[in-house]
Amino acid sequence: MLSKALSNYPQFRFRDGQKRLWNPILKKTFVDLPEERVRLALVDFLTLEAGIKGSRISFESPVKLAGDKSSSRTDILCYDQDFSPLLLAECKAPDIKLDEKAAIQVARYNQKVGAPFVLVSNGMLDFWFEIKGDEINLCKELPTLFATKNNVRRIRSYWEERAFIGEKLNPEGRAFAERSCSKLFTDPHQPVKYLNFDDFSPDFALGHYYRIFGIEENLKVALCLSATPYGGTRLNGVLNQRGANTAFFSSSLDLIVESENVNTEIHSAKGVTELDLSEETEFNFNRNIEDMVWGFDELLRKHS
Repeated sequence: MLSKALSNYPQFRFRDGQKRLWNPILKKTFVDLPEERVRLALVDFLTLEAGIKGSRISFESPVKLAGDKSSSRTDILCYDQDFSPLLLAECKAPDIKLDEKAAIQVARYNQKVGAPFVLVSNGMLDFWFEIKGDEINLCKELPTLFATKNNVRRIRSYWEERAFIGEKLNPEGRAFAERSCSKLFTDPHQPVKYLNFDDFSPDFALGHYYRIFGIEENLKVALCLSATPYGGTRLNGVLNQRGANTAFFSSSLDLIVESENVNTEIHSAKGVTELDLSEETEFNFNRNIEDMVWGFDELLRKHS
């Protein structure tokens, strides 16, 4: 089934200008790695939606398996109200294909743990298993114990904690950013992907979650809103042609609010172009961001 990580997002914190993952259970930061993003997105689901208390979740619990020279460690282990193991979860990076080998690995861990439920996830797909005696049964639906019990309020503070919106954005920009995040990133059936851009300044805040729009065959535009290390907010768009990223724009919502004429940079093989996004695309804080996608597409194709 589709992963619960697709509609939940990990928290981030900036440390010395670097964006790091924040574990709300352990109260510490971690390096921003794909597998860790999956794990913390699932923790978000378990605590905020499934209603499992953070005090009943542990990480990296040692498990000594027969034949192993050293202890293995679990990714996520949830306990019931009596603090007996309830769920053992193994998390993989999104580009790791889930197969029988991954399931067997978790099943081996569970021989020692003894949890009645097992989850294997790569952030794209979830495989849930119910253990009854020696039987391992694949669940066709989400087990009732983990069904959504709470409606998560995805308001501004939610998006700020997950580095979609910077804390310094003024009210007009915040209202637009909050609406846009709800439009772009809350539907698990719409394609969202974390993209990395290691060769560009952190000021652009390019590395984040993007909603992917198919414009036509072999042509896509990806959009994200992301916070900068200094509390600013960027609207970023990437043009993908035939599987290759050929251009991107990065706009400062803070500068647009302040009516600065130069608020956007476009990077492509042609070089760097500075411009006013509002003039070039009829960008407006009162418009629906999904209605502006094709304007962003035309802008990027024009400069690529």
